[in-house]
Amino acid sequence: MNLPREPEQLIIRPPTESQSLLIRVTRGCNWNRCKFCGIYTHFGQPDFEIRGMDEVKADILAAWELYGPDWRAAFLGDADPLIIQPDRMVEILRCLGETFPSVERVTCYARASTCWLRREHLADYRAAGLARVHIGLETGSDDLLRFHEKGVSRRALIGSGHAVREAGIELSHYVLLGLGGADRWEEHVAETLKVLNATEPEFVRFRRLWIFGSEDGPRCPLWDEVREGRFAPQGPEGTVLEMRAIIEGIAFPTQIEAIHGNVYVRLKGELPDARDRMLGKIDRFLARPADERRQRYERPSVI
Repeated sequence: MNLPREPEQLIIRPPTESQSLLIRVTRGCNWNRCKFCGIYTHFGQPDFEIRGMDEVKADILAAWELYGPDWRAAFLGDADPLIIQPDRMVEILRCLGETFPSVERVTCYARASTCWLRREHLADYRAAGLARVHIGLETGSDDLLRFHEKGVSRRALIGSGHAVREAGIELSHYVLLGLGGADRWEEHVAETLKVLNATEPEFVRFRRLWIFGSEDGPRCPLWDEVREGRFAPQGPEGTVLEMRAIIEGIAFPTQIEAIHGNVYVRLKGELPDARDRMLGKIDRFLARPADERRQRYERPSVI
């Protein structure tokens, strides 16, 4: 008996999409220059590729045959599938909806610059089934965005965020704790809050900067900046303080999620109602003896 082939797998996805049907539309990242990243290259996808329409549709059908029809959510990868031609994106979304009519939410990663480029088509994507985009805000500081070669400005982050929300698509902004380093963390917090409070995303999600690499092995570009003294990493406790300051400064209703394995205090809740609870959890952690906090920083675990 011939079993259906396995659909092509993604490299990364948000933790919140762990129960979603995964469909790969593009391979890698079309920007792939951020100093703090290098993930796609690290996992063997240094070049960006747009998959053929026939390939993607074949994967959708293979997923139906292999995994069955009963899915409530789907995630399109890799880093920026909205970069493909708008008519192709609409066709993929419609094919997905027709094949899996039980799917209620389709999401994807997207670059803010691509959302701005496709702003006139976002409503079409929403009508075809796209419900949420996950955008790496990272920081709201123009200077830090330039330093890390993010390829977007604070103005573009705000404009694209407005365009996404006006199209009826949920906006999930990711904040990268530690991106300002030890010496510019206050700027990082203050400027990030300006973007968040201007765009009012439905979700604010936290990640911690991970500077990976070695002398003779794969490494992110920021590793060399650290080695050569051009970037001073933020300390572990500094990232906790950054997260606290951002949660305290958010001035609109939103869902906070700090559930990724690399953050030191795991949080989830809705603002403003859960603000005191979340800040209290952070404060209780910071009040622990220094040795206990140090153990946590050395070996993160759920608390």
